[in-house]
Amino acid sequence: MVIDGSEGAAIQLASCCRPIPGDEVRGYLGRGEGLLVHTAECSVGKRVAERDPERWMAVEWAEQPQRSFETAVKLLVRNGKGVLAQIASAVSASEADISHIEMDNDPQADATELRLLLAVRDRQHLADVLRTLRRSPPVLRASRVKG
Repeated sequence: MVIDGSEGAAIQLASCCRPIPGDEVRGYLGRGEGLLVHTAECSVGKRVAERDPERWMAVEWAEQPQRSFETAVKLLVRNGKGVLAQIASAVSASEADISHIEMDNDPQADATELRLLLAVRDRQHLADVLRTLRRSPPVLRASRVKG
């Protein structure tokens, strides 16, 4: 089965690992739930595969996906004025979008962890976004969060 992002409700991308084009993926055919796509290294997907191996099927990404895909990233940033604006500017400069943001709530700390959901085209686009974020002055660390 080939995934291009236009499949609708019959095929869903797992929220535990948030696969994006370029990731190695596998599909779990749920009972009445449609196809749930996990990354090959997803710990949740591996546990389900051990319990129900006959319900897994091969899936792959289309050459030209039809939309962007959400993935989670974690940033460690220095606390200070304008940090969120600098992060948003770096993401925008990379032609990605922030669809959700969470942050630690300790204003006295020197650094804060931010968790972002980013809309990207594929793994290469994500790598470009992470590279741009790492060059941003307040960013101490930036990485993708995988399930």
